[in-house]
Amino acid sequence: METRSIPPDLILEILAKLPLKSVVRFRCVSKFCNSSVITPSFVISHTTHFPIKPIGLLITCSARLQSGQMFFFADYNGGSAVPLLTIPPRFSRYTTKSLNGLLCLDFGICAQICNPSTRQVFTLPFVVPVSSPSASSTYFCVNSFGFDPVTKKYKVLNSWKVPGRDPEYRVFTLGTDESWRLVDGGPCCYPKRESICIGGIIYFRCWTTKSNSSKAVLVAFDVGNETFQVIEIPDEISSDDENWTDLIAFAGNPAIVCYDQIYDDEDSSLLIVWTVEDRIWVKNGLVIPSDLQELQDEQAQLYYVAGTIQTGELVLAPRRVSKKQHFYVLYYDVGNNVFRRVEIFDLPDYAQQFNDFSCIDTITVSNYEENILSFA
Repeated sequence: METRSIPPDLILEILAKLPLKSVVRFRCVSKFCNSSVITPSFVISHTTHFPIKPIGLLITCSARLQSGQMFFFADYNGGSAVPLLTIPPRFSRYTTKSLNGLLCLDFGICAQICNPSTRQVFTLPFVVPVSSPSASSTYFCVNSFGFDPVTKKYKVLNSWKVPGRDPEYRVFTLGTDESWRLVDGGPCCYPKRESICIGGIIYFRCWTTKSNSSKAVLVAFDVGNETFQVIEIPDEISSDDENWTDLIAFAGNPAIVCYDQIYDDEDSSLLIVWTVEDRIWVKNGLVIPSDLQELQDEQAQLYYVAGTIQTGELVLAPRRVSKKQHFYVLYYDVGNNVFRRVEIFDLPDYAQQFNDFSCIDTITVSNYEENILSFA
């Protein structure tokens, strides 16, 4: 009896109609499937069939002995956290917020790009050889992650300031570059380990000097043109303790949340969020219900503003996870002044599993969406 093989075009058409999890599994079926589902044409075809991607929260925390990072997915409405993957060999210095479902893990002169959807990790080449004398001074060597909506390219920006030397800025384009490229025009500043990308622009704060009284500025890097702009930050914000502020995206613009500018009364608190557009800063006072303060007092820990979700609601999350406390995520609808909270279960039990104090119990929360992009 004659057997007929399925035409390749039909195989790809079938795969394009399957959920991403199934596509990942089919990569193991044959070399043809493995090589075909990572092509740009297949990515476009799959996106056409699945224009609405699963979205939710991406939760990152430490593995035992700081031996890696664990990533979990949680629905916006709470429930059980779903393990996505654990990445060895160690916990990164800093992990960017999710960008179209991808993250950048910063290790100074080294960086990794992670796609939790496909469970893949791409390790970038070292910025300089490990044996280089410069490699011993990486405290102000920071990697930021960006996406250009015009070219659809992802890029990593490395900002490196060694005291006593001019800063160096390098760019690595995923899928194009094989090594880092030096770029000119960057400011003479000390970069902070934080960044957000909005509309093809990477934003991050820098200190103008290394002293404790240093002024902070906001740097804007155009991912497409690879050019820099420096935005002055008002003294009222710049003078605040960096540990009491966070850089987030708010209403489509970069914003700085100032936690030490919270003004309390009996019924509510006023959280100050500074937003900037066209180099003009606007001070916004957001009324936070007393429920948040009661929750913070109950759990003996502070919540931070993790950013916003697609509904425009602010997301507030605890900075740590503990066996003794429920893990609540809070959403705040600024326009309607509506405050709600959800509980997330099945996160690591640090008190029980890691009682040797060998882990970092801090936790980060950001947006998550499926992304079929492959690094193979």
